[in-house]
Amino acid sequence: MFQTEGASVCLSPAGPADAARISDFVAGLSMRTQFRRFFASVARPSSGLMRALTGADGRADVLVATDADGTVIGHAMAVDQTLADGARVADVGLVVADAWQGHGVGSALLGTLADRAAGRGAGEFVMDVLPANDPMLALIGRRWPGARRESRPDSVRFRAPLGPPATQASPAIQAGPATGGIPATPLIPGTPTTPAGPAARPAAARAA
Repeated sequence: MFQTEGASVCLSPAGPADAARISDFVAGLSMRTQFRRFFASVARPSSGLMRALTGADGRADVLVATDADGTVIGHAMAVDQTLADGARVADVGLVVADAWQGHGVGSALLGTLADRAAGRGAGEFVMDVLPANDPMLALIGRRWPGARRESRPDSVRFRAPLGPPATQASPAIQAGPATGGIPATPLIPGTPTTPAGPAARPAAARAA
């Protein structure tokens, strides 16, 4: 839990048991924020997208940020991938409710997710961001100023070594799942994964 401008925010693991709350959260995002996260407007998320966002297949480390009332105000996830050379990377996605953007929630989620990925043995994070998504570009620049940028047809791909965040330490994470979902670290070190196709990839790789 951490404080931002006098409000308490809690970070906790999430899973399939949190599907209804996460679905309501995504549906409540503005069209601009949805587009920044998924590169498309998703309105009420599909069942396939919800399986990805809740880590139903056990491959994703999913975190949610909640306010004092338990309402989801942020969602972040990482899917570990093992490359051909054996290196492990974490493919990261992040989104924060419109009203909470600019209040440190995204920074806390990203830093905590990166620390957890490093703890699982991932050596690098990967994140795809729209070129016009200035808040996310600035957030990555503050925490990982040396991140490599790769221009892609519809996005900028960032790659950076995982390690201690460049600024403040990550806030403490609640020990258990948000509402009885999956355990804190569902990924199994050493299990290779294959990057998902375009329909599934936005759940892990894009940010707002």
